[in-house]
Amino acid sequence: MNSQVDYYNILQVSPKADADVIQAAYRRLASRYHPDKNPSPEAGEKMMQLNAAYAVLSDPDKRRAYDMARASSPSWEEGVSSGYSKNRSAWWFLPLAAMVLLGTTRVQPRLVLWVGLILLLLWLFKFRQKKN
Repeated sequence: MNSQVDYYNILQVSPKADADVIQAAYRRLASRYHPDKNPSPEAGEKMMQLNAAYAVLSDPDKRRAYDMARASSPSWEEGVSSGYSKNRSAWWFLPLAAMVLLGTTRVQPRLVLWVGLILLLLWLFKFRQKKN
């Protein structure tokens, strides 16, 4: 089992999804990407990925082993497959911490608003680049 492949992402379900949701997602995606219905060359590859993901996530023992491997893999903590990083939750706080460390005793609300807006735009630009 390849621990770099995100089967939840392939089936477009949450890691907390139950078996019925996983089965419904598989059927929905399989009807869309089945080679008999979709003539595109990517359909066969996508269908193989869907079958592999469903084979692991539909079996409780395989899913438990996959989740344990996923939790212990450092690549999952770095956000390789999902684009999420654990360290990303506090990055917006850095400008405020810098102002405090530089000796600014009174934080200007306008400054915080502008810095927050700039950081939001930078984050959106970075997020858009990852999607492409």
